Amino acid sequence: MNRIVRKRLEMAVRVRDFSRAHPSADANYAPVLARLEDRIARMEALAKQQQGGYLATRSSVARRRELRRRLHHELLRHLVTVAEVAVTEDPLLAEKFRLPPTNGTHEAFRTLARKMLEQGQAQREVLAKHGLADRLLEDLAAAVDQFDASVAETNEGRRGHVGARAELDAVSDEVMQLVEMLDGLNRYRFGREAELLAAWESARHVVVGPRAEGKEEAPAAGEVKPAA
Repeated sequence: MNRIVRKRLEMAVRVRDFSRAHPSADANYAPVLARLEDRIARMEALAKQQQGGYLATRSSVARRRELRRRLHHELLRHLVTVAEVAVTEDPLLAEKFRLPPTNGTHEAFRTLARKMLEQGQAQREVLAKHGLADRLLEDLAAAVDQFDASVAETNEGRRGHVGARAELDAVSDEVMQLVEMLDGLNRYRFGREAELLAAWESARHVVVGPRAEGKEEAPAAGEVKPAA
């Protein structure tokens, strides 16, 4: 949640609490307050969704990094090593089993890893003669599936927090409109009660500093930004 939206939510909660403490008999007041309460609840739910998306993205990125390390340095390396020995029986194996580049994209890596898995399954009998570990291909298949799952989890997490952020912006705009409606009603009813009017103005005041247009600020305490 960016700073402006967070400050708007904090303000909306103050306004809600003030309004509950100073109820109005005006027939138009209760519906506006009820709508504000509903929008506050929605913002709080969206904030949790956004935070959950950040956490899910960060977790899946870390898991994918570890899976890629294991695939490259353990499982695929063993497969390539065995294939290098087995070329005495089938010279074409050298072309079929090559380690993916370490600086390639995740998409390129997962494509090559799955291709090597398929080649390994097709050449299992030959490779087994030259030292292929009994469960290597099963472990490789499981790791590749986990790698694919981590990509899906990252995408889902990003959709969650991006969607929540967009809706938070829209709901916070609606909150501001509702507060403006309450402001008109309260200024009318507190016109001769300076103390209550000052308390109302304090409740509805939003303090935010300038920020770059379109730039998402760092998370507040307890929030987590997704890893790259």
